Amino acid sequence: MYKSVIRDGKFLVLVVDGIFDTPLMELPTEELADKVAFELQSAWEDGIERGSNQKQSDLLGTGGDTEITSNLQKLQAMSAEERDAYHQRVDRRNERIEKVAEARRWRNVLSWKEHN
Repeated sequence: MYKSVIRDGKFLVLVVDGIFDTPLMELPTEELADKVAFELQSAWEDGIERGSNQKQSDLLGTGGDTEITSNLQKLQAMSAEERDAYHQRVDRRNERIEKVAEARRWRNVLSWKEHN
C-alpha cells in the first residue's frame, strides 16, 4: 500500500507492506503527497483487478463468451425505453461503487496521518 505521511516536517509518500514502511519520495506540499499516494494506490488496485479478471477469464475459457452473448441478446430484446432505464441503473450503480472505492482508497492512503 501507499501512504501519505508527515515526518519531521517533510511530506512523504511511503510504500507499506505490513512489516516495513519505506519512504518512496518527498514532495513539496502535503496536498501533492496525498494526491501522489492516492494515484499510486489507484494504479496498484487497478492492476490487481485487471490481473484477477484476466486470471478468471483464462480459467473460464469460453464460458465468459456465452455470458456476454446472453446479456447482449437480452439488451437487443429490450425496447429503447427499457434499454435507457437499464443503462441509467447500471451507470448509477457504477458511480456508487466508484465513490465507495475512492473514499476507501483515500481513507487508506491518509490513515497514518493521525498515527505518525
